[in-house]
Amino acid sequence: MTSLLHWGQAAFSPRRIALVGASEEKGKAGKLLMDNLLGNPDTQVVPIHPSAQHIMGLPAFATVAAVPQPVDLAIVVTPAGSTPAILRDCAAARVPVVMVLSGGFAETGTAGAALEQELRAIAHDSGIRLIGPNCLGVIDSTQQLNASMAMGIPASGGVALFTQSGSYAMAAFSRSQEGAIGFSKVLSAGNKADVNEVDAVRFFGADPATRVLALVLESVSDGAALVQALRAVTPHKPVVILKTGRSHAGQRAASSHTAALAQDFAITRALLRQAGAILVDDGLTLFDVAAALDCQGVLRGPRVAIISNSGGTGVELTDLCEAQGLQVPHLSDSLQAAIAAHLPAHGSAANPIDVTTAWARFPAMYGQSIQALLESDEVDAVIPVLLQRSALDEGVIDAVIAQSQQARAKGIHKPIHVCWAAPAQAEPMRRKLMAAGIPCHDWAARSARVLAYCRAPMQAPPVTVQPALPFPAAFDTHIAWPEPAQLFAQLDAWDLPLAAYRCVDDAPAAVQAARALGFPVALKAIRTGLLHKTEAGAVRLNLRDADAVLQACADFDTRLGTGPVLVQAQAKPGVELMLGAVRDPTFGPVIVFGLGGVWAEVLGDVVMRLCPMSPAEVELALTELRAQSLLDGARGTEPVDRHALAQLISRVSECIARAPWCRELDLNPVIAHGSSFVIVDARMRVEKEKS
Repeated sequence: MTSLLHWGQAAFSPRRIALVGASEEKGKAGKLLMDNLLGNPDTQVVPIHPSAQHIMGLPAFATVAAVPQPVDLAIVVTPAGSTPAILRDCAAARVPVVMVLSGGFAETGTAGAALEQELRAIAHDSGIRLIGPNCLGVIDSTQQLNASMAMGIPASGGVALFTQSGSYAMAAFSRSQEGAIGFSKVLSAGNKADVNEVDAVRFFGADPATRVLALVLESVSDGAALVQALRAVTPHKPVVILKTGRSHAGQRAASSHTAALAQDFAITRALLRQAGAILVDDGLTLFDVAAALDCQGVLRGPRVAIISNSGGTGVELTDLCEAQGLQVPHLSDSLQAAIAAHLPAHGSAANPIDVTTAWARFPAMYGQSIQALLESDEVDAVIPVLLQRSALDEGVIDAVIAQSQQARAKGIHKPIHVCWAAPAQAEPMRRKLMAAGIPCHDWAARSARVLAYCRAPMQAPPVTVQPALPFPAAFDTHIAWPEPAQLFAQLDAWDLPLAAYRCVDDAPAAVQAARALGFPVALKAIRTGLLHKTEAGAVRLNLRDADAVLQACADFDTRLGTGPVLVQAQAKPGVELMLGAVRDPTFGPVIVFGLGGVWAEVLGDVVMRLCPMSPAEVELALTELRAQSLLDGARGTEPVDRHALAQLISRVSECIARAPWCRELDLNPVIAHGSSFVIVDARMRVEKEKS
């Protein structure tokens, strides 16, 4: 196969491009591509046409193999049915990268999918890297290469865009023309038959011209590889991702609470964030956040200072920042004094800072306030609100730009984001700010939201996965859900804190087990196919004597048929947690943990992560629970030892990572008392891997 660097060089810095389907006829894709490609004087374009001798003044060839010089990139815009033969021709010519812009493949149905699979097989067997099919193409703004069907080349900048949809690639051009963002490279991969988001992350991550990666993902080709690639890149370059296709239509059928909670998008979002990516919800925010990160860098802390010439807008922005998890801290007396020295007597140096309506003094008040805030150690970012007159005052604009540049010259890299609330006639001022690398966001809500997205993600180092464990000999390979006796024995082998238990066959044995464990006990019916015991009335709690055990067994036999029972020592009340795992077909082993009990699936207050996890990473993840205050001793309950809980979750995650035969695990509830935990109920779905 072609090396990673080689495919990237061939796609974005080709010395020679063969265009299969080249044309001089207006309205044809081949003509549009010829016009776009000829805009780059550094690349030789070779038209490929079955009969033409020349196209647009350039010598044409019938096949790519007939071209006398080596071709780095072949672009195909012919009908779908012709593409397998063309790809074989490119293989004969030893072309490293082929880009198929034509549609008519998997997006059209079964026949198209078969044709796409044929292309994939040809590319794999010949070592060709295939971009597409059904894609817009590639653009390199730094080299003015437009190897796409886009109407133009976006403005140059530090953002590299990967997208399956051509519409986002075209939107990149539009947004850059508005002065809002600049791009290094754009890759529209279409159906991703070969080159995909993992290739893009690796290549853009190593690209000197790229400072920020922006990805639009309709699907994830290889979740584990994407996580690995992101973990290598995100410590050095921010990666912003929009994942589309988040509806319930994409959810899997589930047989356990854990699987029901671990929906496709929920897993994707959690694991990409775990790998250090920034996840956004819409395309406009994707571009805004990527542009802000490119110009101003990441936000290293949550503390924000606000400067406004409108007290009302300053208060609104304060509320919105706090709602986004940012902080608008009270400033020290000394810092307030430094700022107040430049304000009128009726101004406010508190945070938010109100410079009032002293219009003539706007440039000095904004400039001196920004300088004092940037040079202090009390804030991590500054948001100047430019509203009406302050936005129309070029002196204010120049002051904001000057303070930003002076701070950077001093090695201060705190972000400045402008909250823009101005009339249309102030547009030249806005463009001047953006040209100087200062992002401008419309109104308070968008300002708070974009700045919050720019926070540096918390990322823990990955944990090494130990060798896989063999399929347990006690498990029946034909039974998907092992019976409690076999399952609990396996959990015991994993050194997990199970409630003391006995599995027995009849009522007399249940009484004997209860006496051995000590009353009170819990009794659970064991019946083939019975997974959700509570819903089936197969659980009895707080049985305090032999008669109560006998009555419960008789009730089970009457309603559910005769069968064995599980006798457990009754756990005392505590904080109910749930801990489980699923083996996701895209990402691999995923652990799920949060608030448990019968409400686990209804509340859905859980965190998901890729297995295995370190205890430190678990402790950080626990802060994402909406009801995490319950861990700290709500309503007089004993606080849960988070460090001990993290140790337990980490241990389970390591076991799951080593057990490829465990498809689902559901430990619910896990009852916590301080630093001790008791697993009350468990289910596991297993599947022996084919050798």
